[in-house]
Amino acid sequence: MAHKIRFLMAFMFLIIPTAASLAVAQANRPFYEGKTIRLIVQTGTGTTSDIAARVVAPHWTRHIPGNPNIVVQNMAGAGGIVAANYLYNIAKPDGLTIATMGRANYLDQMVAKPEVKFDFRRFSWIGSFNRSPMMIACRTDSGYTTIESMRAAKSLPRFADGATGSIGFVFSELVAAALNLKFKQILGFVGGGRALDLAIERGEADCRATSDITVIRPPWPGWVGKRFVSFVVQQGPKKSRLLPEEVPTVYGVAPPEAKPVLTLLDIMLAYTEFDRPYAAPPGVAAEQLQILRESFEKMLHDPKFSADAKKIVDWDGSYLSGAQLQKKIEQTVTQPPEILKRVKEILE
Repeated sequence: MAHKIRFLMAFMFLIIPTAASLAVAQANRPFYEGKTIRLIVQTGTGTTSDIAARVVAPHWTRHIPGNPNIVVQNMAGAGGIVAANYLYNIAKPDGLTIATMGRANYLDQMVAKPEVKFDFRRFSWIGSFNRSPMMIACRTDSGYTTIESMRAAKSLPRFADGATGSIGFVFSELVAAALNLKFKQILGFVGGGRALDLAIERGEADCRATSDITVIRPPWPGWVGKRFVSFVVQQGPKKSRLLPEEVPTVYGVAPPEAKPVLTLLDIMLAYTEFDRPYAAPPGVAAEQLQILRESFEKMLHDPKFSADAKKIVDWDGSYLSGAQLQKKIEQTVTQPPEILKRVKEILE
């Protein structure tokens, strides 16, 4: 009996340190080791958002302690609202589901669209990269090559766009209001940017409002080379590196009385400062959110990622950290009733 007791005591002395060692090892194990992160994309396959997310995934995992597997899943619908609703209401706040967000979906919230089931401010924002300011370009042979020529013209410049709620429509209408211009909106073009380009080519419209990144994508390089189009005005206040230096900004040429319109411009085009935003559900633990934010920012400073991102969106290195993005969205979405009313009037 004494022999058995001595044997059991010896066995316990052996397993207790082993169990303690395992517990310490488990505690020191990175949270994301052996786990899979699901990265939801708010658009279908083949879009710039989708391509960018698939470039981000392998670079990002290298900077997350534990190197989790990141799986991309497309969840298109309602201009990004479907994915945002899912992330806000269904996805678990366990740090294992993140999403690339529709950058302008905060406007859907501000105008109280019934399908919106989220508060953009409450997402756990991880960070964003790239800026994408707006500009207006017109066919050179239309004669609308400057703000002055638009103002002096006998007929109104015709702008091609899809619908009144589009960002191109919003920008052109705000520019018209700020600079005391009048435009004729030709709406109903279906098929995105290419459909609008074709409208310009065919002479169905004279002008188009779009983001500056458009100029690096076909057919724009050829258009610019042949002087088929002229750049009339750009968003600002900071000038785009992709446009000629002499192209004026709305802020630079707007009269003092246009200040209320410029305030609306700041709000409604705030998304141009966060072109590729990433978020997790509300309520993610602070430790996990910090890991995601820090690893995302480390990725943005990785030369290998920078090279790939430049190929997709001609990235200039601009980005917002998670904290900066959270603050920007909070300031943008939180507005007094009179501003919300004006935003709704413009978008409707």
